[in-house]
This record gives sequence, structure tokens and C-alpha cells, in this order.
Amino acid sequence: MYRGGMPALNVEFSPEEMDRLRRRAALAGKSLTAHAHDVLMEEAERIAFVEGAIVEAVRVLPGVTERFPEGLR
Repeated sequence: MYRGGMPALNVEFSPEEMDRLRRRAALAGKSLTAHAHDVLMEEAERIAFVEGAIVEAVRVLPGVTERFPEGLR
């Protein structure tokens, strides 16, 4: 049950993975929390972009196949 505040995500990492994440966050000039947030949101945005591109391709493909017969595509 959601009780208010900001939703959070608890993810477990090995010590080696945490070290890599901390180093990468430092290189980006961000806190580990900010870096993890940004990486996850960028991935979610990429997925949304690809899903939108698929919808658009499905929408326009019938017109393309009509205008360019087999062998001319």
C-alpha cells in the first residue's frame, strides 16, 4: 500500500558492482542516487521511443507497400 512520499527502488549489488557504480557516478559528477536515477530513466525513455517508432512504422507501412510494389522496395 502506497503511504505517500517519493516511491523508491531498493536494488542489491555486489561490492564490485557498487564500486563500479560509484566510480561512474563520480565521473559524471553526480551522487550515486542521482546517477542511478538518470540511468534508469534514460533506459525507460529509450524503450518508450522504440515502442513509439514501432507504432509509427505499423501506421505507415501499408502506404509504403501500396506505393512501392514487390521488387521496388
